Amino acid sequence: MTWTVTCTYSEQLASRYSTCCVSFSSFYNSTIVPCARCACGCTPHKSTSGRGGKSHSDGCIAGDSKRALTPGVNRPKKDGAQLLQCTNHMWPIHAHWHVKLNYKDYWHAKIAVTNFNYRMNYTQWTLVARHPNLNNVTKVFSFQYKPLLPYGNINDTAMFYGLKICNNLLMEAGPFGNVQSELLIRKDDATFTLSQGWAFPRKIYFNGDECKMPPPDSYPYLPNSAPLRSSIITVSSTCLMLLLLLLAS
Repeated sequence: MTWTVTCTYSEQLASRYSTCCVSFSSFYNSTIVPCARCACGCTPHKSTSGRGGKSHSDGCIAGDSKRALTPGVNRPKKDGAQLLQCTNHMWPIHAHWHVKLNYKDYWHAKIAVTNFNYRMNYTQWTLVARHPNLNNVTKVFSFQYKPLLPYGNINDTAMFYGLKICNNLLMEAGPFGNVQSELLIRKDDATFTLSQGWAFPRKIYFNGDECKMPPPDSYPYLPNSAPLRSSIITVSSTCLMLLLLLLAS
């Protein structure tokens, strides 16, 4: 009798708390697509009334709260319980991808990672992104960069991590709990476009855990390429107006 053992990593088994979310923005649209709200394994975000009728949160701390400055607030708990800064999404890690500039031969993106957990900092953190144009990364300004080849010769995955003694430590929530960098990417003329959310990553992973992406229909779109639903509504309204004018005449 023989046995075959296959080992796999389970994010749900490794941690009972959700890890990260992703938001998007671009230079060609004022819309900022926020993180989806945490729905499973989240730190509670509920308010209760305290003395004098003032409200306070049981599960998170407001960013400007004096409680964030209390000695020992950053001390980790034995059970790994999180203490997050209050946000609309309530994820401990927030990754933001901004499409910054569009040149003739290159395009420019910015990545920012923010830690909202007061009880956790991340030494030698990593962020992995998947995008078809990551095979042409020309320059990464303040992160280390390494291409990954999970599918043989298909180079659409990149790992980013901090520079030693600079930003390889992502501090706990607060004024220093943020790292960011910019990418300069050479265009692939056969595939490059700013329409239909193409310039945004397909997947983001933080420290090996997959981050929650925004729904595809919410991605920032070009001003001259409104979503299909909006176009249909506009056409329908125009047809109705013409019909009313014909009936009136």
